[in-house]
Amino acid sequence: MIARVEENRDLGEGWWLAGFDAPALASRLRAGQFVQVRIGTSEDPLIRRPFSVYDVTPAPGRGARTVWLLYQVVGRGTRWMAAQRPGEQMDLLGPLGKPFPDLAARGADDIFLVGGGIGVAPLYFYCREFGQSGAATRPRVFLGARRASLLIGRAAFESLGVPLHLATDDGSLGYRGNVVECLGSELDSRRGAKAAGIGCGPHGMNVALRNFAVERGLDLWISLENYMPCGFGACFGCVVPSPEGQANRRYRRVCVEGPAFPARELPASF
Repeated sequence: MIARVEENRDLGEGWWLAGFDAPALASRLRAGQFVQVRIGTSEDPLIRRPFSVYDVTPAPGRGARTVWLLYQVVGRGTRWMAAQRPGEQMDLLGPLGKPFPDLAARGADDIFLVGGGIGVAPLYFYCREFGQSGAATRPRVFLGARRASLLIGRAAFESLGVPLHLATDDGSLGYRGNVVECLGSELDSRRGAKAAGIGCGPHGMNVALRNFAVERGLDLWISLENYMPCGFGACFGCVVPSPEGQANRRYRRVCVEGPAFPARELPASF
C-alpha cells in the first residue's frame, strides 16, 4: 500500500524513527511481524527492504493508524529513507511473517525479552501489546550494546515502566559485559521460576543466545533478521536450516515460517 510519511525523526548515532499513516496496515499488525519497504532509487527498482515493526499508534489492534519503523542508516536504501520528509509517500508491503508467541499463555511466570541494536524494535511492540493483554506478569527487558550511547530504545522502554536491565561491553552503563551474560546472572538469582523469552539482535548475539537457551533448556524464541528479497516465501533467499543431526533436516523460510523460531529448532551456528 502507499502510505504517507507523518514523521521521520533523527535519533542520533545513525538511528531514525519513521511514522507512516497506514490505518489498514496498522490495525492488522502484531508484534514480531514486519513490513517490506520499496526503495525509490534507480539502483533499487525491485528489491524491497524488510523492517521489523517498532510500534503502531495510538494502540495495537483496531483503531491503530500509524505504523512506526525504527531503522539504522547503513547503506544506500536506508540513506534514501532518511531523506524522506513528512507528506511524501512510500510503498509498504505487509503484514508479513508470524507474530511472536503469547508467552503468558504458555504458562511462564518469568518472561524476559533480550535485545540489541535494531532487535529492540519488535520487542518494544511486544511490550506494548503485552500491556493491553491484562496478564499479571510483566516482561523484563534486557538491552545490550557496546557502550551507553548505543542503547537505542532505552527511554521508550522506561516510559512503559517495565523492569529494565542494561548491559554494556565497556561498563559505561549497567552490567559490565554482554547482554547474554547479564541475562544468565539474573536467571541464576531467580531459580525455580518457569522462564520463557524472546530475543532479537545482531547475528552474534542471536547465536550466543540460542546456545545459552539450549544449554539451559529455556523456552526461548529468537527473531532472525535475515536478508529477505521478497518477504513472502517465493525467492527462498532467507532460509535457515534445522539443527544438525535432526531427522528430515530441512531449510525453513524466515519470512513465512518465522521470523521467530524456538532456539532448539535452530542449529548451533546459523
